[in-house]
Amino acid sequence: MSLTMQSIQLATDQHSRMFFTMPAEHIYPFIIHRTIDETREKENGQRARYSKKLCISHLLTGALLGTFASYGDACQVVHAIKDEPIWLMPTTDLLGVHPDWERVASNVRDLKDRYGCW
Repeated sequence: MSLTMQSIQLATDQHSRMFFTMPAEHIYPFIIHRTIDETREKENGQRARYSKKLCISHLLTGALLGTFASYGDACQVVHAIKDEPIWLMPTTDLLGVHPDWERVASNVRDLKDRYGCW
């Protein structure tokens, strides 16, 4: 696993974003990172170590794609979808109106089911 401390921008709701410094890895156009809750707990001394859980977020919008049980699962999902042109859209509004949305969203749902996203 090659997560390194990075400052990344994540969506906190549909129109707000915040910067977080946490272990992460860029696999364009996604970022695999630790959960925000675990990062905050570690910063506050409430947690000594991270769990194996990792999140995938869309790098351009900061939107969370899902949380997965392991780095391997997160990488499998990212590598299965990263080359879709839809992910070059810079906003969630544009993602939702892209002509490939239904097909790609169905594929993402299938991958989430296969790799145990929660």
